[in-house]
Parts: sequence; C-alpha cells; structure tokens
Amino acid sequence: MKRILFFICLLCTWKAEAQLADLPAMNIMTLGARNIISWNSQFDGIKSIAIQRSTDSVKNFVTIGVVSKPKKGIGNYTDEKPVAGKNYYRLSVNFAGDIEWFSNTYKVYLDSATIAKSLEQAIQSGTSKSILPDKTNNTITPTLPVDTVFHYTPSAKVFTNPFTGHININLDDAVGKLYSVRFYTPDKEEILRISRVTKTRLVVDKNNFNSTGTYLFEVYLGEDLFESGYITIY
Repeated sequence: MKRILFFICLLCTWKAEAQLADLPAMNIMTLGARNIISWNSQFDGIKSIAIQRSTDSVKNFVTIGVVSKPKKGIGNYTDEKPVAGKNYYRLSVNFAGDIEWFSNTYKVYLDSATIAKSLEQAIQSGTSKSILPDKTNNTITPTLPVDTVFHYTPSAKVFTNPFTGHININLDDAVGKLYSVRFYTPDKEEILRISRVTKTRLVVDKNNFNSTGTYLFEVYLGEDLFESGYITIY
C-alpha cells in the first residue's frame, strides 16, 4: 500500500513538472521529508547547473549538487537532507565563456507538521516568487524585483547598447588581465556573474536579466574592485 501511495505522489510531482515555467522560475515540492527542485531550461549549451542552498536567503549559499551538461527541457534535483526551518534555494547556471547566471530564489520552510504531511503526499512547498530582504525589519518577505528610477552617468566599459538593448563590455586589456564582472538587482541580489572576461569586446544578452529595470554592475581586477556603475535593461 505504501508503494502505491508513493507512486501516486510521484505522478503528482511529474504532473507539476510538466507545467513548469521557464527559468529563472523553479518548482519545489516536499515528499518524504525531501525537497525536490525542478526547473525547465530553455537554453542550449549549458555547461552545468549547480543547486545552491542557504538559510538566510541572500548570503552564504553553498552548492549541494551539480548537474553536468544538462539538456534543454525539464531537470530536477532532490535535496535528501534539508535543514529544519528555513531552506532557500537557487540555481547557478553556468554557460560557456564563464558566464554564471542565477535563477530566482525560493524558500521552503520545514517544520514537524510539513514533514509529517510530506510522508503521506507530495506538498507544493516552495514559494512562487523570488525572495528579497525586507529592509524595514529583520524578516524575509517575498517581493518582485523593484525598478530603481534615477539618473546616472553611463560607463564607457559596461553599458547598454542603445540599438540592441544588450550589454556591451569593453575592456581593452582583458586578454592579459583577470577581469570579472558581476550584476546585481537594486537590492544587491546577484543575478549574473562573468568569472573571467577573456575578450576585449563582449556582448551579454539582455535576456539573461530577469526583468527590465536598472541594475548595478561591479568590475573586478583580480580581487580588487576596478569599477562600478549601472546599466538599464529595457
């Protein structure tokens, strides 16, 4: 009887996966006290997808699993040993050219009641929105990325191409130096990282960003901050 019930739960999980939205969205279900993370990748040529977990939503993420050379379409990973209480998950998607792109962050709260219920059936446990910190107090509340409207001086090294909307990175000495670039939402949630810029002229597709709006960038030379500024995705 237990095997039949477990099989029915798996069918429910597969049905939910079939309705997955594309990345950066994810789906998380809890079954048998384990968190099943699923996603639908619309990208070809991904080197790897790292599944990362944290207990504080925006910092201290650690990699708990890696899917190498994932195929386009539905993928999943099971966290066999989630922690009691708050579990925050995100995917680090690694493309060719050392471009690292992050999914939305999702929260799963595991208490004794949730664990007991998950032993009987699969539970849709992950939040449906990206998690960002609420700076008015010490609690975490789900919100969508917020556009920041202000005037800034465009950088000559990292800027939005006015004709295509893509991001141009121009670093004349990139071949001989160790440059890296990171992009953040206005709330300082990292969404994209280029761990090594190997070309003097690089174009970052605007579709790598989760929504339109203004984003902060930081250019590092080795471990030192070389330049910071803003770009706009429209």
